[in-house]
Amino acid sequence: MLNDEEYIVEALGIADWDAEKRESAVVEATMRIGNTLLDSLTEQQYNEYQAIINDDHAVIDAWLDQNVPDYKSNPVYQEMEQGQETDPEHNNPAKLFAGIAWVQTNVPDFQSRVAQTLSDYKQELAV
Repeated sequence: MLNDEEYIVEALGIADWDAEKRESAVVEATMRIGNTLLDSLTEQQYNEYQAIINDDHAVIDAWLDQNVPDYKSNPVYQEMEQGQETDPEHNNPAKLFAGIAWVQTNVPDFQSRVAQTLSDYKQELAV
């Protein structure tokens, strides 16, 4: 599976750009994708998502217990847990999993929003 940066580079068709220009486009695309997510949230959803990505263990544990109580048996979670050893930031696997599951639950059309955002940005880059 492609990581986020590889996915963005492929979607924008910028693999052959020089590294600095490519990185700048990826950063801009990432910001646009984030804004796509944030634009659709209520204030309560925004605050909950912020708490999850800021690694608020109480919020993460409560959200997972309520929404994905068997998350520890989920293969995606297990992969994240195993990858923690090699993660240079040593991210909390529950945080990573909760962030993904939260978006899937609260923004079910997120993938299509990402695709549209990248398509729009790709057109801008071609101008």
